[in-house]
Amino acid sequence: MRLRQILSYLVVCAVVGFVVVTLAHMHIPLARHGTLRGVPSPGSSATGPTPTVLPAVGTPTQVQDFANRVIARTNQYRAQFGCPALQLNTILMGTAEAHSEDMALHDFVGHNSSDGTTAWDRMARAGYHYAIVEENVAWGQQTPEQAVDAWFIETPPNDLHRKNILNCQVVDVGVGYYYLANDPGKITNHTYWTQDFGRPSP
Repeated sequence: MRLRQILSYLVVCAVVGFVVVTLAHMHIPLARHGTLRGVPSPGSSATGPTPTVLPAVGTPTQVQDFANRVIARTNQYRAQFGCPALQLNTILMGTAEAHSEDMALHDFVGHNSSDGTTAWDRMARAGYHYAIVEENVAWGQQTPEQAVDAWFIETPPNDLHRKNILNCQVVDVGVGYYYLANDPGKITNHTYWTQDFGRPSP
C-alpha cells in the first residue's frame, strides 16, 4: 500500500512539473497589428513610467494629444538607434486619421481601405509624393504608449512593425486614432490606430 502511495505521489509531481515547464515556454501575443515594409535593426526598449490609461477620446484636441504621444514614443525608440526624429506631416496625418476611421466604421483591420485602395495609393492621392512609405496599424490598445510598444516589442522574423519604426530613411509621420464606443461587429476592440511613415521624393 505504501509503495502505491509513493508511486502516485511521483506521478503527480511529474505532471505538475510538466505543466509548469510548458507554461513557462508558452508565447502569448501582446497585440494584433499590421505592417507594410521596413529594414532590420537591433532590439531595445524605451524607459520611463508606465503610462496611465486614459478614457476614450474624441475631441480634436484629445486626438491630437494622442498623436503627439505616439510620435514622441516612436522618436524615443528611434533615438536609441541613431535615427533622426520623425516630423509630423499634415498630409500623412490626414491619411492615417481617415484610415483609422475607415477601419472602425467598416469593421475591418488591414492596410487596404474598405474600397480596396492601397496604403501607398491613399498617400499619393492625398498629395504625398513619396520615395518611401510604410504603415503600421493596431487595434485594442488603450493608450498611445501601448500601441507603439506593441509595434516595437517584436522579435525576428516577426518584427516588421519594429523595422518600420527604426527605418532611418523615413522622415515624416502621421498618426490616426479612432474610438468606436458601440463596436458590435467582427472587430470589437473599440480603438483603432494607424501610423503612416514617409520620405518624400526628391
